[in-house]
Amino acid sequence: WFGRLRRSPNFILFTVFLALFVDMATYGIIVPIIPFIVSEKMDGGATDTGLLLAVYAVGILLSSPLFGVLGDRFVSRRVPMLIGLLGMLLSTVLFMVATNFYVFLLARLLQGVAGGSVWTLGLALITDVFPANVLGVQMGKALVGYTLGLMMGPPLGGILYERGGYQAPFIFCCAITLIDFACRALIIEEREEIVKALRIQGKQEEATEEEAEVVAARKNQRLEESTSFWKLIKNKRLLACVIVTACNSFVFSGAEPTVPLHLASAFDLTSERIGLVFMAFSLPTLTAPISGALSDRFGAKIMCVVAIILCGTSVILTGIYQQSLTMIIFLFTIIGTTGTAILTPVLGEISAVVRTTGAGDGFARAYAMFNMAFSIGVLVGPVICGVVYERLGFRAICLTMSGSLFLSLPVAALWF
Repeated sequence: WFGRLRRSPNFILFTVFLALFVDMATYGIIVPIIPFIVSEKMDGGATDTGLLLAVYAVGILLSSPLFGVLGDRFVSRRVPMLIGLLGMLLSTVLFMVATNFYVFLLARLLQGVAGGSVWTLGLALITDVFPANVLGVQMGKALVGYTLGLMMGPPLGGILYERGGYQAPFIFCCAITLIDFACRALIIEEREEIVKALRIQGKQEEATEEEAEVVAARKNQRLEESTSFWKLIKNKRLLACVIVTACNSFVFSGAEPTVPLHLASAFDLTSERIGLVFMAFSLPTLTAPISGALSDRFGAKIMCVVAIILCGTSVILTGIYQQSLTMIIFLFTIIGTTGTAILTPVLGEISAVVRTTGAGDGFARAYAMFNMAFSIGVLVGPVICGVVYERLGFRAICLTMSGSLFLSLPVAALWF
């Protein structure tokens, strides 16, 4: 029964769910801690904090193509996923022992590299074991791990740092990463099993032929994917999805290095309480199924345009009411809800674009573009907002973030 469990689609789905949870939890745990690390350990400011947060996206951008190649060339996707997770462990250890800013940067970069392996190979694993007619449902289940990790990471980081000291959050990260490693190591993939069985039976020629067919098919697929990629990126609807995604992620990533600093200076909040305030951002992401239902009923364009207007307006109001903690928490809840309502229709639009192009296997490439766009927003958001906050203050970054959202408004209105 244990062997059947290890190769069962539901166990693989749970493993990807856990991988996404661990990735986002370890990403988010450090958010309320970074300003204190920068100020206390390095005597830095908001710009340094922004750089430390943004380099995570560099790791994703650099590693995603690499893990895509490894995933194609290895018989098993499990091996490169384990390699990525070793990078996560090394990153956590570096955070625990680092005293130099550049070591912190390296640790955050490795964290992004590990994230690239999860999103590139984890979602591919799901496509390997589930038929197309239920793939969307199973992807949705896996993405719940992303939501829970995003929701629990910042408050956990603040609580552990406040009550257990500097190393406590990273010890917790090591623990959940080791559990994740064990689950990934236990996976038995059907494709890997076929080749091994052929070799055990002494059918070396058949095994070689089977592997040759797999390699040839993957080479042909890469050629086809290259053509289909350009076909997709020329589509205005997909380009609109990319722009809206980048602008949306710019807002949420830009808030990460600046909001904790404002909350600490304006209200004298501890890291624990800052983490709890961040739950106003993350809790509304659980409303994604409702956003999806509304998008199905009224259309992606109406849903996205309305959400952008509400989110952008709420960001402006946050700057106006920056001295009222109650209003900030209330507005954060609206921003989190509407931010989710922006991205949910985008995901549906990406799927629709792939269907209209006739590229039945183009979903991975289209969602890879989504992931890259999101990473670009995560890369530039903390840097720009960190500099703006340091020089012009909290109200200025609210205007900057709302400007990013309103910049995507005509694109969504005209091209969706």
